[in-house]
Amino acid sequence: MLTNKLMVVCEKVIFAQQSLMPSLINLFTKLTVAVPIAAEIPRNAVAPKEWVVFSQWDTERGDETREYIVCTHVLYPDQSSWGEVNRTKIDIVEGRPTSVYTQMVGFPIGQAGMYTVRVWIEENQRLVVNPLELRIELELAREQPPQ
Repeated sequence: MLTNKLMVVCEKVIFAQQSLMPSLINLFTKLTVAVPIAAEIPRNAVAPKEWVVFSQWDTERGDETREYIVCTHVLYPDQSSWGEVNRTKIDIVEGRPTSVYTQMVGFPIGQAGMYTVRVWIEENQRLVVNPLELRIELELAREQPPQ
């Protein structure tokens, strides 16, 4: 059964071709977005920011024969859903940890506060690894527009 080794949020993941070791670029737990003082921000607003939810898992003998799916879901500060649950099949090589990353396009900015990123594993649409959670703080910095 897979066990979690690591879960982070970053801007980019680069894999070295020879070693298959990931380089995690610009890890973050807080974003600050500058907005004009009088601007109305819709609750479903999204900033054009690419980011990645990266997790690494230890494997056991026999995991390579199973069909695990890693599920990633983002929740607004009010705990409503931002988008659909992303499901990615895990490719497991016997005797090696496995890395999974979900590329996200755009970051929700409609609510200031703590966003929740959840990652869990399913097999045959059944939960096999309980959700892991990571929180990302979004601060909206109100600024006076330049004159």
